[in-house]
Amino acid sequence: MPKPPGTPFSPVLRGTLFVVLTLAMAGAACSGAEISEPTMGDEDLMGGGALGGNASTLVLAEAEAVNVPAGDLSWVADEIRMEQGQSIEHAHSFSFVWAAQGDHSVEIDNETRNLAPGEGHAIAADRTHLHRAGDEAAVFWEIRLAQPDAAPPPGVTDVRRVFTSEVLEGVPDQPRASFVEVVVPPNGGETSVHTHPGPELIYQLSGEIIYENALIGERRLGPGGLEGIPPDTPVQKRNPTDEDAVFLSWFLLDPGQPFASAAFFGAAGVQGTNVALLDNGARVAAVSSNFGGGDNDSQFGAAKALDGDPATEWSSDGDGDEAFLEVVFADTYDLHTVTVQTRTMGSTAQIEEFRLIAGDGTDLGTFELPGPSRSFTFEVDVATDRLRFEVVSSSGGNTGLVELGVWTDSG
Repeated sequence: MPKPPGTPFSPVLRGTLFVVLTLAMAGAACSGAEISEPTMGDEDLMGGGALGGNASTLVLAEAEAVNVPAGDLSWVADEIRMEQGQSIEHAHSFSFVWAAQGDHSVEIDNETRNLAPGEGHAIAADRTHLHRAGDEAAVFWEIRLAQPDAAPPPGVTDVRRVFTSEVLEGVPDQPRASFVEVVVPPNGGETSVHTHPGPELIYQLSGEIIYENALIGERRLGPGGLEGIPPDTPVQKRNPTDEDAVFLSWFLLDPGQPFASAAFFGAAGVQGTNVALLDNGARVAAVSSNFGGGDNDSQFGAAKALDGDPATEWSSDGDGDEAFLEVVFADTYDLHTVTVQTRTMGSTAQIEEFRLIAGDGTDLGTFELPGPSRSFTFEVDVATDRLRFEVVSSSGGNTGLVELGVWTDSG
């Protein structure tokens, strides 16, 4: 969804174009998987974006149609060290290789891929391959799709288990396997809120992020932090520090679906009926203004805050702290919860504090909004047929709402 002219995009991706840098890599069709060769350019992975926000994504390796064995499976990562000129030949379950240090080559069927530190490669299941160190010692990771208690890869001696993920949930049949590096810039950098059509695992390489998904809420991850999520789970990564944050991600994706889709965290755990939805008979009774002087049903009109769609939003026309929205319901209801997600334009248009007023003029209180990344929940206790939302403080400009929810048990 386009923003008002001359404004940056909000943290929840709405149709932005995002450039995904990919690393061209050698590979060939083989038993169990076809190794992809992504190319440099725009990848429309998210209906207009990759992980969204201002994070940058580098595809290290991919493989199509991976044959997934039965039983419990995890991503199992081992760090392997080789002395100068040493080689290791072996075969094992499907894996990604990641070069951590020194010169390192991978040879398969007389084809050689030289990996500089930070580069990756996909290796099909049961395919014999040779790792070789160059003119200096080399360190690499093999991240295998294997049983959680899998032994180290055969033929290795100097090895350290880096991590074993939780058992993967919701793995698609013959998924596309993807391995990416993500850099989240400092001072509030972030991905969008998004979902994936298959399980994701992330490993924090450097820096720190606030990791949030709809199942566990927020966690702060530093180097070595590990988190995984099942398919279709809203997730976002944010960087509150003044240094870049870098993490690696592994995916097993439904190849018929977009790599990622825009999402929002919603009002987790709220029970009842949202009587502020247009579909439930609500309507806009009054509004301070709509962007561009449009009516309530226009692109940024007030009705967009009541449509239940996180990809739309109401934007006032520069009302700042004077913005308000009044909603009338289909009937009088006993209300217990209000959910609010502010729109934002980065440095402006973000609501920080708001007031709720019932139809009889009762002031239900002033509430603080922690941020724009999700819909936050606020308890109320009132019987009314309408509710007025007023901005108390904000960062100014075109303030408005992604969504306003008003909840009852009797609707």
